[in-house]
Amino acid sequence: MSNEKSDTTLQFNLLDNGVDFILKGIDELFDEAHVLREYSSATHITISSYKYGVLHLFSGFLLLLKERLSRHLPELIFKGRVNEVKQKISSGKTPNTIDLDEALERLEIDPKVIFSNDELEVIRTVQDIRNQFEHYKVSTNKYRLWTNISKFLELIDRFLVNELQINIEASSESLELQKKIHTIDSIWKRIEHQKKQKWNQDIQLKLRKFKRNHSRIIQEIEQEYRVNKGAYFPFTICPDCYQESLITLGEFEGICSNSECNSINPLTECGRCGEVMTGFSWNFGFCESCSEWMDEQ
Repeated sequence: MSNEKSDTTLQFNLLDNGVDFILKGIDELFDEAHVLREYSSATHITISSYKYGVLHLFSGFLLLLKERLSRHLPELIFKGRVNEVKQKISSGKTPNTIDLDEALERLEIDPKVIFSNDELEVIRTVQDIRNQFEHYKVSTNKYRLWTNISKFLELIDRFLVNELQINIEASSESLELQKKIHTIDSIWKRIEHQKKQKWNQDIQLKLRKFKRNHSRIIQEIEQEYRVNKGAYFPFTICPDCYQESLITLGEFEGICSNSECNSINPLTECGRCGEVMTGFSWNFGFCESCSEWMDEQ
């Protein structure tokens, strides 16, 4: 009996519901052509995509505000005083939930989540656009509309990370939708910043270990080079000391073995010839030789 009940019972909490709306809004606004171009043009988006994108994003955002209130005090998402809400719930009644104005007001009082004037202007602008889409005809400049949607997406992402500890790119099981999320400029900048922070934290730990065992580690690298009979060279030119001392393989990849330098650099491969070069793996680029060759063509 319990299994039958679980199969037919729909369960969706505030956070899941809110994130699902946000993902649906993103999916509506960013098509496959956007993923290929890695940028969006305001005029390329259809009126239908604008409509459902805005409706879903706004609905999702309001649910996220309520989720933040609920984490502070569950009764705050319902209209009325807290003691009245508790009485209604205990008697089996479900009170009406608050609207945007009440949510913003309660967030400001406690848990003291305060939006700046610029952020409030974006929220109100999108709210007005949403109301037009939902209740009557819409007449607006597409470039202005896209600018405000972009700002709204940035605001939503910041709220998810700072207030709910959620990374939107990790919330979708769809690979195609993940690709769309990664091409949203404000979200990608945040993702890239997080990746760089993680890389720096990891490399700093490895650098301390390298400095403590410098001689032994260099000997092991050189021994492995001899064992492999020069199949690969474990160093490249360090861009800081200009010595052939930047480790290219193994645990200490990206650390300059020159004890007077010991700089750190991320390493990747040239997009044309595959040569090891400095740079992060997610940024496509060319080595100096290939860049010079292409300039000469």
